[in-house]
Amino acid sequence: MTALGVSGLVCGYGEKTILQGISFEIKLGEFVGIVGANGCGKTTLLRALSGIIKIKSGEISVYGKNLKELSRRDIAREVALVPQLMEPVEGITVLDLVLLGRTPYLERFDFVNQDDVDIAKWAIGEVGIEEIADKKLSELSGGEFQRAVIARALAQEPHLMLLDEPISHLDIRYQMKILKILRKLRYQRTIVSTFHDLNMASRFCQRLILMKKGEIVAFGRPDEVLTKENIWKAYRVKAEVRKNPKTKHARMVLLP
Repeated sequence: MTALGVSGLVCGYGEKTILQGISFEIKLGEFVGIVGANGCGKTTLLRALSGIIKIKSGEISVYGKNLKELSRRDIAREVALVPQLMEPVEGITVLDLVLLGRTPYLERFDFVNQDDVDIAKWAIGEVGIEEIADKKLSELSGGEFQRAVIARALAQEPHLMLLDEPISHLDIRYQMKILKILRKLRYQRTIVSTFHDLNMASRFCQRLILMKKGEIVAFGRPDEVLTKENIWKAYRVKAEVRKNPKTKHARMVLLP
């Protein structure tokens, strides 16, 4: 089943076009990484997929539903976006933050009910932060806060989760924790995430989208996408690529 379909997508900001004719399909339950140099259009693509920016032409469908035909509330029930940079809000707890994920299901002037609290606690459990549920956000480490933000997205009960650089600014221990959580979550929903670290993307994602200047250079398994030719084309750096024929992972080593 196709979870996310993108056909001929053209969009940008004002008069400036960033994405030019992007097309791809992602299957139900896949964990797909988007990689490419800074400014290639990774974040713009996520914003288009989440309905934040309007598209100039083309079509985006989420589980067969045309994104253009959905209201903001309906989009929020289908798609959850974890942005690259979020600042902890002073005075609120982890549970308070996660409960914000229930907003698309509340009518105007409604308050959360016990069902909402139960779903928020389930989301907190899914990312393994039960012990800090009552902690203030300002007291969390970077890795703890990132897991709390992912729990908030989970509380939306989305079919599609979009994450923009979820492991940036984290140490290697928390990077592994976050990616193992996402790998587990993809069995219940579809996950698309941008990455700077090609080796991490290759290790945890089933397929990769490699972008350059608003276009797709390659899309496929990590060992198909991360070739030395494609890396040169997208990044203009020389690299040696070592491939694992069993796992289909590819490990990149930069050359002097």
